[in-house]
Amino acid sequence: MICPYCGSSKTKVIDKRSAEDGNANRRRRMCLKCGRRFTTYERVECNKITVIKKDGRNEPFDENKLRKGIEHAFEKRPITKKEIDNIIET
Repeated sequence: MICPYCGSSKTKVIDKRSAEDGNANRRRRMCLKCGRRFTTYERVECNKITVIKKDGRNEPFDENKLRKGIEHAFEKRPITKKEIDNIIET
């Protein structure tokens, strides 16, 4: 982490706790060069899943397309909707 005051990359974490909403980590840091303290927040960033097609195109993942393909593959087999849901979730 870079100090916002002096630009040094030498910092240490003093305190860590969950943020108010519970979706982030709050860290109190101290710069080892200038001694000033600052707060950083760590959040999870979710990226969209993309599928790379045979011809090289990128296409956003579509759960319904996957479901239709699985249902078509198992249409003559004894499989329930719940089992298909379990396959898709994993």
